[in-house]
Amino acid sequence: MGKLAITGGKKAVLKELEKDPVYDEMVNEEVDAVSRLIKARKISRSHTVLDFEKEWADYLGVKYSLAQCNGTSTLHAAYFGVVKETGDEIIAPVHTHLSVASIITAGGIPVFCDIDPLTLNIAPELIEEKITSRTRAISVTHCYGHPADMDRIKDIAGKHNLAVIEDCSHAHGTEYKGKKAGSIGDMGCFSLQGQKLMTGGEAGILSTGSLKYYERAIFLGHFERVNSLSLPEYRAYAGGGDTPVMNVSFKYRAHPLAIEMARVEKKYMEHRNSLQMKSCNYISAGLEKIDGFDGPFIAPYATKLAWLNYLVRFYPESFRGITREKVIEALQAEGVAATAGRAGYLPLVRQPLLRADIPSPCSPLWDHYLKKARDYSGDVFPKADESLDRRININNFRDMLFDEEYLQQIIEAFCKISMYRKELM
Repeated sequence: MGKLAITGGKKAVLKELEKDPVYDEMVNEEVDAVSRLIKARKISRSHTVLDFEKEWADYLGVKYSLAQCNGTSTLHAAYFGVVKETGDEIIAPVHTHLSVASIITAGGIPVFCDIDPLTLNIAPELIEEKITSRTRAISVTHCYGHPADMDRIKDIAGKHNLAVIEDCSHAHGTEYKGKKAGSIGDMGCFSLQGQKLMTGGEAGILSTGSLKYYERAIFLGHFERVNSLSLPEYRAYAGGGDTPVMNVSFKYRAHPLAIEMARVEKKYMEHRNSLQMKSCNYISAGLEKIDGFDGPFIAPYATKLAWLNYLVRFYPESFRGITREKVIEALQAEGVAATAGRAGYLPLVRQPLLRADIPSPCSPLWDHYLKKARDYSGDVFPKADESLDRRININNFRDMLFDEEYLQQIIEAFCKISMYRKELM
């Protein structure tokens, strides 16, 4: 019998975490708020959407916000805002959500860039080599909640007259040098999907200080607002007399019930983020003392954050001959909810959708928008490939009470695996 649980030893994590009672308070408030809308039959259009747009713009300190049906649609609207001609290019991190493929349906071409191995965000020092005469924007993802290095990215964008799009789907409440994510670039795109740090079940919201980008997003996905647009290029589509209102026929209007739920969650977001980070920071401090592991890297410019996923740094050189999968299996046996990482977040060029050498049901999209698919099969992204194999995802402690005894048991599980690693060989 060994010391590790996987070899017959005693399990490290014996306690169960307790839910923060504030979470139940929030859920009850959500139920009441949504019920009021249902009873009033405000189930397709409601003042709550416009109210939330103003509240979110005020929170970020920007002029405009536009609520939509999901976060992916906000990215599509942002890409549509910057693409001027078919085949224009948008630089994006190779490590992000598949929604970056909506660059294609905006008429553009995604050009992927490798990532910083510490923050897992786009590597600023590699961006300029990707810029061509067709480049229109840099799209950044604040991955897992950690902000990208926005000053360096904005300096590059300014030098080349490019827009900066922030994918803030992981970054509700994140701040970069005291500035809120979503307020730093030209546009910020937030998902309010059910797994996010602030949710409406399924919804999203775009933020910008630009009337041009705001009205272009409306024209793409909100036919009911087209007649309110002020820029002259949209006057012909406003309708009147026998002429109907017209837009591009995407329908991205947000569901009022989702937005009402998100409005409640916004009130509780700071408390939930702060409580979560207290537990995460405790774990990170404990992992610093254990050979083979570390907590997530936090750059000095990340002045406030919360983790959508809490990714432990794993050093395979300390576990010679022992795979990450075996270490994860051992952590699970100790009672730690451990996985390889966030599902689907492999380097995007590995996806069949973006492989010209693999037949795809999306060929009509490529053919229609771009005439010919770009071939990514030869592209290499060594930093993404290596660094993503060096992460282990564990519980992010969202909405859980701070419990030092439980957290110490999590740390003990990692300590045991480090000390008795030979049992895994």
